[in-house]
Amino acid sequence: MTPYRLIAATAALACATGAQARPFKDLCEQFEPLRKIADLKYVKPTVRVKPKEGVKAEDVFFTIEAKAGAIKVSPAADGTLAFPFSDALCAENPNIEINQPKGTVGLEIFIDPSVPPARTVDYKLLEALRAEWDEAIRRQSFLYRTLAPSSKAYMILFEPGRAATAEVRLPQGPRKLTANAKGEIRIPFDEAWKAANPTIELSEVPRKIGLAFSG
Repeated sequence: MTPYRLIAATAALACATGAQARPFKDLCEQFEPLRKIADLKYVKPTVRVKPKEGVKAEDVFFTIEAKAGAIKVSPAADGTLAFPFSDALCAENPNIEINQPKGTVGLEIFIDPSVPPARTVDYKLLEALRAEWDEAIRRQSFLYRTLAPSSKAYMILFEPGRAATAEVRLPQGPRKLTANAKGEIRIPFDEAWKAANPTIELSEVPRKIGLAFSG
């Protein structure tokens, strides 16, 4: 597991091929934990097609037989999917079909809490990210709350092997942190830093700015 990949699971599709079409409500229920956080800014769920048995992601598409007309959903170039979940469509509960044989397509689901990569970031923005993650967990059922990992620090991720640095401009003087061999710099949770809200100046634009979930 990478520092950012929190959920990586092949989900059983709540739909099937033509004659075995399934109700859209099944998919709504399967994705309920993700629908609960759809409005958050920094904690975004991603769904990606995970084809098997020689099926190509670009050949996969879903058809939702809505009353207003058929809705076709196909993956983007990177394999990600965006199902048109809404309370109205879930209540309508149309059939949903997939154009591939049953058992040949799965869905990979993960959550990647992060803020936009930049050379300069304020500590309060990192605090906002952490608060959103806590809110995302708070909205889940008891089971999901107990399974969710706890964040340990802020993580800034650069390309591995680069001599990247982060300078935390604290009132008592700057503190310089250097990336490890994996390209990682950890910024601690610190109440004094939270109060001071230092600017963090990076030597280059990182790949990601997010949360670390392991010690």
